Amino acid sequence: MQYTSFLRTCCCLLGLGILLTACSKEPIGPVGPDPAALINTAELRSLFTGATTSAPNGKKITGIVISDRTTGNLNGQNIYLQQGNGKAGICVRFTASHAFNLGDSIDVEVSGQEISEYRGLLQLNNVPLSYASLVASGKSITPRATTLADINTNYEAWESTLVQVTGITSITGGNNGTWSGSVTINSGANSLVIFTSSFAGFANVAYPSNPQRITGYLTPFNTTKQMALRAASDAN
Repeated sequence: MQYTSFLRTCCCLLGLGILLTACSKEPIGPVGPDPAALINTAELRSLFTGATTSAPNGKKITGIVISDRTTGNLNGQNIYLQQGNGKAGICVRFTASHAFNLGDSIDVEVSGQEISEYRGLLQLNNVPLSYASLVASGKSITPRATTLADINTNYEAWESTLVQVTGITSITGGNNGTWSGSVTINSGANSLVIFTSSFAGFANVAYPSNPQRITGYLTPFNTTKQMALRAASDAN
């Protein structure tokens, strides 16, 4: 009887050792970030249906910075991200001034973050700076070549993305012929306002009288359809 009990105890210990050894092995299969954590910016934007809401948990967006903090033409807490050429964009407002530059590729965790509108602009609001991480620098977005007519038709879908307008017939407004304030560009029956903050480094630069093309990102103010420049060289 004692021998039988001893044998059973040994078998149990051996089985337990095999089980523990098996559990200590590395998992089989792919490792690294879960691709499902990414959410398309267009999908994120679609979650806003008129009332403030929150982004789903366990998600992040990726994009390239199309705004330029160094020229002072936007609040230092704001950044405009476009997911890729021809893809959607969004304004992200951080809880503090950021240090991301034009052309930086970044990831932003959006889990539970507020999706709301501020004076007509859809934004991801009050995002902690720690939720954003730099992926690479020196990237670029090819602006969508378009007309004022197409911008007016597709403005909401193209909001917070980079566009390049041609076919401009006249340009007026501003402060004594400079970019400061509201400048209106016209093409036939269509027009668009380019607003430049008086704090922008190029605010007092005279705008060209006959620009061939103007590049900027679309950012509304209440019901006014507007574009913002990164620098005076965006108009030539």
